[in-house]
Amino acid sequence: MEHAAIHAILAEKFADAILAFHGEGPEPYADVAPARVADVALFLRDDPRLHFDLLMSLSGIDWDGYDEAGKGKSVAILGYNADGTPETSDRVATGDLGVAYHLYSYAQRHKFTLRVRVPRGAPEVPTVSAVWPTAAWHEREAFDLLGIRFAGHPDLRRILLEDEWVGHPLRKDYVMPDRWQGVPLAGQPYSVSMAEPVLPPPTPVEPKPTPKAAPPPQAATPPAAATPPAAATPPTTPPPPAAPPADGGPAAAGPQQG
Repeated sequence: MEHAAIHAILAEKFADAILAFHGEGPEPYADVAPARVADVALFLRDDPRLHFDLLMSLSGIDWDGYDEAGKGKSVAILGYNADGTPETSDRVATGDLGVAYHLYSYAQRHKFTLRVRVPRGAPEVPTVSAVWPTAAWHEREAFDLLGIRFAGHPDLRRILLEDEWVGHPLRKDYVMPDRWQGVPLAGQPYSVSMAEPVLPPPTPVEPKPTPKAAPPPQAATPPAAATPPAAATPPTTPPPPAAPPADGGPAAAGPQQG
């Protein structure tokens, strides 16, 4: 369903509780009266034409620097100076806080976004955790980082920072701490500080010598070719006996008879 059609259904059902519709931009959304957001959420989930069964995201917003029409210039969040001391400002934040609800329907394959704005001095809206249980986690994050309270939440407490942390770091007028629990931060993450180490430094270990590489194996010498045996000399055949002379003379060989 188109975003304008979804807005028309909401406007027909809730009349003045739907304050405005912003159809331009990549994420069209409707402004909802904060006190009625839980009722609108339940209708969006249960009406079969809409069937928004998934809360994709719930985000807290600090509108400081913008007017109610969304016109103005964003104010940068304070950080740390180059020497590690926290940045400060004389400017007093006056902008509203707000919440954006990003919805999706698996059945209808459409998206829609709701937004609410609450005064900075009294930032409270009803919880929608009974409609979408995952909102319980998102609302705790918005409370932790921006200080927005969600009336009726079953367990509203910090989720990222410790319970003793002072202030809400995503507010644009938040001043960063210079130390936490006695540990100087100096503009560094909490795990990186100037405090003395608790454990002694590790003993340096000398690197082991690198073993010499073994020489490459020598190529095997092929065996010498065997010398073929000499050919055997054939036996000598004795000459045949001489024939007697034709003139009856003595034979050349043999015994003589008397």
